[in-house]
Amino acid sequence: MPPKKAAGRGFAQLKKELDEDTFHQLYLLYGSERYLLLQYKAMLLSKLVNDGDTMNFTTYQGSSADIPTILSDARTMPFLAERRVVLVEGSGFFTKSVDELTDGLDDLPETSVLIFVEPDVEKSTGLTKAVDKRGRLYKKFDQAGGAFSFDTPDEATLISWITGRLSETGKKIEKAVPQRLMAAVGMDMQTLSAETEKLISYTLEKDSIRITDVEAISVSVIEDKVFELVDAISGKNRSKALQLYTDLLNLREPVMKILYLISRQYQLLVQVAQMSDDGTPKESMARIAGFPPFFLKKYQTQALSYSKKQLLDACDACLTADYSIKTGQLSDRNALERLILTLLEL
Repeated sequence: MPPKKAAGRGFAQLKKELDEDTFHQLYLLYGSERYLLLQYKAMLLSKLVNDGDTMNFTTYQGSSADIPTILSDARTMPFLAERRVVLVEGSGFFTKSVDELTDGLDDLPETSVLIFVEPDVEKSTGLTKAVDKRGRLYKKFDQAGGAFSFDTPDEATLISWITGRLSETGKKIEKAVPQRLMAAVGMDMQTLSAETEKLISYTLEKDSIRITDVEAISVSVIEDKVFELVDAISGKNRSKALQLYTDLLNLREPVMKILYLISRQYQLLVQVAQMSDDGTPKESMARIAGFPPFFLKKYQTQALSYSKKQLLDACDACLTADYSIKTGQLSDRNALERLILTLLEL
């Protein structure tokens, strides 16, 4: 029997149910953490769909998700199988009124399983929710017990997750390694997973994993220097800014990558400044902007060293530099050097 409705279910509950071979007829997997969404979608399908069974499994993407077709498919009896499974991804149905779909779910045969995967949509100002919990459609899935949220875990959970993965190697793990890894690449679980695997491979012949190993493989050296560069620029420290620029070139990083990182830094500062003005809760700001929470104070301090107009002018200057390179008006190094000098004059 399916478990009773329990508000606020997440991936831990879904894992427990899958381990126990407990299934629902309606599933809604939604939220901001795409890594977990993809992982658990795959786990769910592996339990419900036999390998190679294309006869009883149909998938729809985005605009191809036509409600009458989905319902017709879901009402079809399985052929030589226990279930017919219909997967719909990124439909957008859960942010609007879709009575035809909501009412049509009442007469599905018991042999059908309908799965919706609705990741939050990335916008320039953060994430736009793909699910409105006030809607009838969401409530239908929630009441059926199959609505599961996948949001980015908090810092403590991510630290535990990284530590657990590293501990599987049997090596001694320096305590601050997970935090250093997060500081280097952020809290996106897909990136963290890839960097954790890279770290394990790098330390294959070692008996321990240390902070120095993280720093040896991480791109954070570049990003840290870009952060310092913007700090020097905001402080009008011309000599330090030019020295940091030289250091970046000596690291043999492509000029376009340096330009991208500088541009991204100023875009983040605009975001942080705007969220501060809007009164966005501090616990939400780092998640929306996409950096670890312990970086928030540093970004806020840096943003406060500029006026709103100066930040927007800095972003415009970055766009101008990029345009001048791509149109052949300036070489990449000349454009980047001119950008740094322009930023120092803001």
